[in-house]
Amino acid sequence: MSYSDINSSLAWTLAPAAVIVGSLFTLFLYFFGKVAIYGMPHTQRIEEKGGSFFLSKFFMEYWVWITNPFQKALIKVRVSPDVITVVGTVVAGSSGIAFHYGYFVLGGWIMIFGATFDMLDGAVARALGISSRAGAFLDSTLDRYGELLTFAGLISYYSHSPFVLMVFLAVIGSMMVSYTRARAEGVGVEDAKMGNMQRPERILYVGLGTAFSPMVANILEPHAAKPDFHLAMIAITVVAIFSNATAIRRLWHAYTTLRAREREGRTAGK
Repeated sequence: MSYSDINSSLAWTLAPAAVIVGSLFTLFLYFFGKVAIYGMPHTQRIEEKGGSFFLSKFFMEYWVWITNPFQKALIKVRVSPDVITVVGTVVAGSSGIAFHYGYFVLGGWIMIFGATFDMLDGAVARALGISSRAGAFLDSTLDRYGELLTFAGLISYYSHSPFVLMVFLAVIGSMMVSYTRARAEGVGVEDAKMGNMQRPERILYVGLGTAFSPMVANILEPHAAKPDFHLAMIAITVVAIFSNATAIRRLWHAYTTLRAREREGRTAGK
């Protein structure tokens, strides 16, 4: 079965969505009731990272709660966090292969599934008491590789469309969000963490946008040999705009902070 046959099949598109979304919605109702009775949990990493306009702390805590059984299983068998990081990168990167061949349903869900490993490796490392700078470096570096491989598949799919420029813009913004924070911290600005389009938001929007895009394509372009997947295009455009806005906001904050420190230093030296 070709990708055009799969993407034009409502059964293929809706079957995984129905199972996944139905399960997640049922669990969401349970989690919502649990929070209403016992209060909101407070995961340290989420408290430090904070929520955003595009992804609230409530939904972040919900996802942590869902993945908690897997985390406990990994801790019990003492799986190396580095192994989890590498596996997560391979899984996330394979979504790019799916996108290259036009399997947007498969690629979107793989992207989200692979990103879940990024939540697990750090949690397992902390639980086992083996957190390290080497592991953190490996994690952050391979995260970039996984994200770039995903976008490479989207670039390949849209390579014959003007929209490929928007995908490139999303790549630039996604990489600069991380770079501006890392570079700011490197020159002593530790609080350049603001912005509404960080990695979890990018994964959520592109992942869901691509996974559900064939449903929209069945309505807007039912007989297209190679659909444009308008919902995916909207999601990528949102990521492109707001990731670059986040990067520019961090850049400006770091720049003005450093300039202010320089002026204070010159004043103090007089």
